[in-house]
Amino acid sequence: MKEKIIEICKQIEKEKKIKILFCVESGSRSWGLESKDSDYDVRFVFVRPINDYVTINKPEEVMSSSYDKDGNIISQKRCMIDVCGFDIFKFVKMLSSSNPTTIEWLRSNIIYLGKQNQVFVDYAKNDFNPISLYWHYKSMCRQNYLKYLKFGNVVTYKKYLYAMRGLVNAKWIAYSKLLPQINFNKQIDESEEFELLPINIIKELRKIISLKKNSKEKNIIKNIVKIDNYIESFLKDDGDVPEKKKMVTDNILDNELKRIVLK
Repeated sequence: MKEKIIEICKQIEKEKKIKILFCVESGSRSWGLESKDSDYDVRFVFVRPINDYVTINKPEEVMSSSYDKDGNIISQKRCMIDVCGFDIFKFVKMLSSSNPTTIEWLRSNIIYLGKQNQVFVDYAKNDFNPISLYWHYKSMCRQNYLKYLKFGNVVTYKKYLYAMRGLVNAKWIAYSKLLPQINFNKQIDESEEFELLPINIIKELRKIISLKKNSKEKNIIKNIVKIDNYIESFLKDDGDVPEKKKMVTDNILDNELKRIVLK
């Protein structure tokens, strides 16, 4: 599939007259949580020729398209390859506010094209705002839990893992002030090592991961009461919010943005 994804990216570059700086896998495959029928979440960052930015009408900041396994364009609901790209200006602006999407793209170890910019990687690792990222992940937990698990009609292992990934990552940031692992299995191991989660919850998570990887994405299951109760307790308690954010400026990002666009 990698060859087909690279082919798609090259075609997008040609048709849109852009340069893809790097293209990676995001979502369940990069998290180590894919099922047998998981699609590919392909994400890239692009830059335009300088003259394209000097215009009254703002150029397109987001590009998205969906493909089947053979690279034919189809609707997103039925696609096997979901592709989305951010303009460099949008990407850097989001990175400056510690948006988890941009940070995860920079840390993905499934790379299809190019290479993640080292300045941006270092910024994400060393200068992220732990308070902002904590609330991002807690919100991710809350939204997945309330929409799909507590009040939804379609309960799946996938939604449990998405909710719990938000919970575990938020607790890790609050405890360590460090970025969580992209691979969720490794993050669970670290959480166990530092006793951030009850052992019965860790065992249940590992069981859910195994079941998901050996089943289909949309297999419907019953609610898991012990996980529901643990999430409810976490959402009600804000006592572990990081107390301080790191003091940084955007000069590092500004300088690297200029270097990329103006070269």
